[in-house]
Amino acid sequence: MAACFPSGGRPLLFSPPLPAGSFHAGPAFYTAPSSMARKQRKSRHEDRPASEATPPQTPRSPLSTRKKFAFAAMAMSLPILFFALLELTLRLVGFGGYPPTIYPVGNTDAGTVCITDNPGPASYFFANRNKPGSLNSYSFLMPKPKGVFRVFVCGESAAKGFPQPMSLAASAFLEAMLSDVWPDRKVEVINLGTTAVASFPVLGMMTEALEYEPDLVVIHCGNNEYFGAYGVASLHVAGRSPTAMRLHRFLRSAALVQWIDGLVSTPASDDGRKTLMEVMMGQSYTAPHDPLRDAAARNLRANVGEMIHRCNERAVPVMACLLAVNERDLAPLGEDNVSSLSPENQDKLRSLIASGEARLTSDPAAAAADFSAAITLYPDHARARYLLGRAQYATGRFAAARESFQTAIDLDPMPWRCTGPSNEAIREAAAAGGAVICDLRQAFREASPGGCVGWEYMDDHVHPTLAGQALTARAIVKTLSTLTGAVAVRPEALDKLPSNATYARRLGDNPYDRYGVAHTIRVVCDIPFFRKTNPEAFERFNQVCRAFEESHPPEIVEICRKWQNPATHPGAKRPITGMVGRALIRMNKLAEAESLYEIARRSVPLYSSWNLEYNYFMLVCRERRNGGLNESDRALAAECIARGRFLLSHGHSESGMAERYTGRLHQLRGEWAEAIPFLAAARPKVTGTDLVAVDQALVMSFEKTGRRDEALKLIHNGIQHSGEFAPLYEQLLAGLEKGGSTAPPAATSPADVN
Repeated sequence: MAACFPSGGRPLLFSPPLPAGSFHAGPAFYTAPSSMARKQRKSRHEDRPASEATPPQTPRSPLSTRKKFAFAAMAMSLPILFFALLELTLRLVGFGGYPPTIYPVGNTDAGTVCITDNPGPASYFFANRNKPGSLNSYSFLMPKPKGVFRVFVCGESAAKGFPQPMSLAASAFLEAMLSDVWPDRKVEVINLGTTAVASFPVLGMMTEALEYEPDLVVIHCGNNEYFGAYGVASLHVAGRSPTAMRLHRFLRSAALVQWIDGLVSTPASDDGRKTLMEVMMGQSYTAPHDPLRDAAARNLRANVGEMIHRCNERAVPVMACLLAVNERDLAPLGEDNVSSLSPENQDKLRSLIASGEARLTSDPAAAAADFSAAITLYPDHARARYLLGRAQYATGRFAAARESFQTAIDLDPMPWRCTGPSNEAIREAAAAGGAVICDLRQAFREASPGGCVGWEYMDDHVHPTLAGQALTARAIVKTLSTLTGAVAVRPEALDKLPSNATYARRLGDNPYDRYGVAHTIRVVCDIPFFRKTNPEAFERFNQVCRAFEESHPPEIVEICRKWQNPATHPGAKRPITGMVGRALIRMNKLAEAESLYEIARRSVPLYSSWNLEYNYFMLVCRERRNGGLNESDRALAAECIARGRFLLSHGHSESGMAERYTGRLHQLRGEWAEAIPFLAAARPKVTGTDLVAVDQALVMSFEKTGRRDEALKLIHNGIQHSGEFAPLYEQLLAGLEKGGSTAPPAATSPADVN
């Protein structure tokens, strides 16, 4: 039977041909042809020539499953291919991935210089890139030179040594102590401590460090599991589990994600007055039984455990520290929420606490009864627990006080301190991974009055005082004395170590850094929530600052107040010792200035223009005091020049200061001609008094090398175009025209120290 096709002989797609005479309900789709229509069609077909006859139609075979799958795969691969090409393109123009914490800068005869730098740690601060945490910059050589014992300290701001300068951090004490117990080794302690990070970023930075031949890794983290970057209550929260954090970190490494983020994100508002501590908090209240508390301890356990595991895989000895905090002298930072109590009980609770506080000094036993009654009403009241501890401490019940202080820390609605569960998490991770434990909490308690840690060893809630920095280092060395193998310290060598105070003097303890620390902590204690719950803390450090200012000359106080101004420190913060040193040179107090520059140069990265500057001024003081430089001083100047040349050859100069002080160091060595190209290269990059100082130095070199015409040209240009600084150039001209030397004995100039 012939097949019939409606629509002029074309088969309907996906519809089987219907037999002639059949009927389909729905005439819109098909109508059976009449007999007359069939005859007419047959007649037309028979009248055509054979060559024009319609060829027989071959039905299309359906697609095989294999072809269908292939077509579907191709269709799905097109968007994937598009995004892959877009990702590749964006990576070619600089998006994607993360900058490293440690990177090689360039090669020297001794090896490749590697430095630690802030872009890597800053990548963990994704929610507010205006205020990231930071680490101090250290440098070292790769491959590791023979005889070097390299330690990496990995952690947060307490590990970094905040608020001390890097030359007085626990890592500096540790390097000095280990150098004394191992005199046949060159000890390097590289501190990766970074402000405001939780343990997940520490894991990432430590993993990088394992590529640089460490002999020991010290883990010191746990204070920031709530509010640090990747903390569970932080502005930079990225989930409540390590898996969620890893996924978040991976996704944000995509170039496409970073590009879109750059398009849609707006810079976080920051008027410059908020501290990093304020900015980091994603929520200001954590309830006593909030699941976040378990999550914080769980994450810390997992991340510390993973750090230990990765060290074990590389056969690198690892030490995990249990953390000490201020137990006795700082109340909980958060405010308790007692809204679950009836109004009557709330009033009663407030009355009991007020009564106890009023009697805490005069009758601590009665105060303890009041606080205990308040705790009966609301057992999770953190402040009542803390005040009970104060009362117990005042009556000599030290063990009970320590327990009350710890409970208060664990219940703090704003948990900025390492809690008991967090320390237990570290202990469990260390035990599971076979890592040695350094119990800093116990070491601090043993050294503290009544076994309760307070102001003697803590500057604020978690950051050790200078004495606490030394105590931390000694506890680590003592822990090493219990071990065997390459990391072991002989007990008799430990016993021969000088006192902590001796190390502090050796490393450069001074009144100006003590003032700087007091001011820094005064700023922390002035944070609204801090001052509300602990008003006496601000007054403590404010009095220290005022006493310093009242006992020093106005010129020094003015410099110290200038140092406090953030506008003085574009980028990193200058050491206060370097700024005071200039004032002392102007006051002709060269011996004191020299000692401060000796400290300042150890408080900044070795490969930096600041290091060149402070070495230069230290040598200037020596030359003026001694009438010249000895061979050791000249060798030091040569070493600095080599580092300056290295920085410049690898593009590490934007301010012109590396060029300036490389030239000035050449001048100190009497190398006047060699100084000229460096000073000339500095000119286009500097302004104001810095430009005047560079020009004065250039005039000296031109005069010393017989290029008087160039000196005069430079001076006249300054007179005509320097505005308010024209008188300085006129003085230069007067000196040159008299035929006298324009260079003071130390090859320095007035503008250098202004």
